Amino acid sequence: MIIDFQNPDFSYFLGFIQADGCLSEDSRNRGRLTIELNEKDILLLEQFKSLLPCNSFLSTRKRDTNFTDDYKSATLKIYNKEFRDELISLGMIYGKKSDTAKVPTVNFSQNDYFRGFIDGNGSLGLTGNGYPFLSLVTASDFMKDSFLSFLDSITGKKKIVSRNKRDGIYNIVVYKEDAQKVVDSLYYDKCMCLERKKEKTIEVTSWKRPDSMRKIENKRNWTKEEDDYILIHSILESKEHLKRSESSIKTRIWRLRPK
Repeated sequence: MIIDFQNPDFSYFLGFIQADGCLSEDSRNRGRLTIELNEKDILLLEQFKSLLPCNSFLSTRKRDTNFTDDYKSATLKIYNKEFRDELISLGMIYGKKSDTAKVPTVNFSQNDYFRGFIDGNGSLGLTGNGYPFLSLVTASDFMKDSFLSFLDSITGKKKIVSRNKRDGIYNIVVYKEDAQKVVDSLYYDKCMCLERKKEKTIEVTSWKRPDSMRKIENKRNWTKEEDDYILIHSILESKEHLKRSESSIKTRIWRLRPK
């Protein structure tokens, strides 16, 4: 085995490449794993290179993109077939993977794995209003369910999310104290991570709720059964049956109606 999940850094590595790596295959069993990052993040690629017990090749280049001229990037490439076969056995696929990404079926470190996925395809920091947040973006039902279960284990709250109508992806977000709990769990001292994301954790964990800000405990999420009920019953019937307030029901109906 090349990937040793006794080492938490491998869990992080797998989460990161599932979010921001590309596994490609050519003829005659040739192929490679490619990870390309901004040159400012080259330290992480150097850590990956040291982590893997097989040959890898690190290079830099400058190119024009749709967003900027002279974009400087760093790329790590691994060609080893045994390594690629192992990634496939752990759930990666060749080519486009966003709809099918799933957590490995072997024992692994969830905290490290999801930190890798968030470093690759998530964000954290402060909102425009100055509130802490952490988010993960995925098109995979498998990944959505796994991450929601992970959040529940940290915050004690069950979230329900739907695909974004614009592009069909899931944008899973936690805010305020919940975001702080998750960040504390993910970004522990001396963990492998993107340094710029680690710096953002300071903003998140330093936030204090103002005395004037009311905190809602045990917020009750709407279920599909409740949504179906309020769309075919009166406000009064819904209040009595669901034990919810009139304003809550009216707001939910407004959100459910086609815009």
